[in-house]
Amino acid sequence: MIDSTRITSRCSAILPGIGSLLLALQGWSCAIAANHAAVEAALHTISCEEIHRHIEVLADDVYEGREAGSRGGQAAARYLVEHLEHNGLQPAGEEGTFRQKFNDQCCNLLALLPGDDPALDKELVVIGAHYDHVGHGRKKPKQGALGAIHNGADDNASGTSVILELIEAFSQSRLRTRRSILFALWDSEEKGLLGSKHWVAHPTMPLDCVRFNFTVDMVGRLRDERLIVIGTRSGFGSRRLLSDTGVDSMKLDFSWDVKANSDHWPFMQQGIPAALFHTGLHADYHRPTDDADRINQDGMQQIARYILSALIRAANENTLPKFREAVHCENDGLRKDFEQSLPPVSVAGWPNHSSPPRLGFTWREDNAEPGTVFLTRVVEGSPAAAAGLLVADRIYEVNDQRFHSSSDFQKQLHAIVENAPQQVDLLVERQGIFHDIPLHLASSARIGEHSEPAHSSPAN
Repeated sequence: MIDSTRITSRCSAILPGIGSLLLALQGWSCAIAANHAAVEAALHTISCEEIHRHIEVLADDVYEGREAGSRGGQAAARYLVEHLEHNGLQPAGEEGTFRQKFNDQCCNLLALLPGDDPALDKELVVIGAHYDHVGHGRKKPKQGALGAIHNGADDNASGTSVILELIEAFSQSRLRTRRSILFALWDSEEKGLLGSKHWVAHPTMPLDCVRFNFTVDMVGRLRDERLIVIGTRSGFGSRRLLSDTGVDSMKLDFSWDVKANSDHWPFMQQGIPAALFHTGLHADYHRPTDDADRINQDGMQQIARYILSALIRAANENTLPKFREAVHCENDGLRKDFEQSLPPVSVAGWPNHSSPPRLGFTWREDNAEPGTVFLTRVVEGSPAAAAGLLVADRIYEVNDQRFHSSSDFQKQLHAIVENAPQQVDLLVERQGIFHDIPLHLASSARIGEHSEPAHSSPAN
């Protein structure tokens, strides 16, 4: 089985040992490595108490549910602008302010953290959350009492509070990144993504400089350590970008469903890779009962630290994922078909073998994540099963060597197993956590010629 002591520095926990994060973020420049203390300081500033304090304020009755354009929504905007001004970011709205007004009384809030690498500082990573909610409710059935204040603690005071904490983390630690980061607090999301759509149509920064979008929407109800990540298939290699962050305390659920249901959508419509973070719907969604006392405070601290780690990585990578058009044709139903394990077979089902396979798994290639393969079958009683490998595990390296394709992966395995080693070391990602897994080989048999349909390949 997987030995937790062998989990590499790629997935070392943020607490304790925040310094190991730098080892996890490959491709960073020497300048970022020298900024070690600032990274530690930034991560340490994030506390569940501060996040919850922001949620309690924004989800208070005084803001009357923060409906876009209402006096409560405008009061919430003033509270948020005070924090943007206090943390010393550059205004990125209109006319030298933090505001971008639209539809009379609505207002996006925008702040810039300039990058410090002359080669990349013109590029932007946009991270945003909507701060509006539904005010006194909607005339839809089963969505709470019309007329009662709907405070929207999870939707989306939670995401807004994460953005405030990230801004404060950069401000207090003096951490800088290679790319510039645009922090956005969107208005009127609940009325049809109007704020983010307005910015994309009338950007206050060059839209063609935006390389990636993060959207934080409803992250206040973490359950079973599971954070839903939507949109990774919008960029080639996005899954690894968001997995290899140094955080191993949370499971990432990579969903293939991409819908026009939050502020990531306008960016994806413009061909910009995006990721939406979400902890799932619940019985209090769009109801008066979505209050601050139902927020998972510890979970929000975990999520904020994870998102900060992912943001730091995205803002410092040499290159970021390119947009993948096929994302618009995919959904979780297709995912289940694509990742479904093949029927189990006995050892006798493997041709030309009278003894157990040396490795004992089959795989498929996934063109959204080049340089990886994911397992479609693990043979019972095989070395792969004994090592703890599971169906849908993704393999990124073999004996510390990357590969470029399924055929390249197979060639590497052939070359290794032909030399009759006792062990093969695999770098495996499972639900966003990277593990080094030693595969102890059987003493006989060679890699066979068996092949699977639909671009599957064997390692037996």
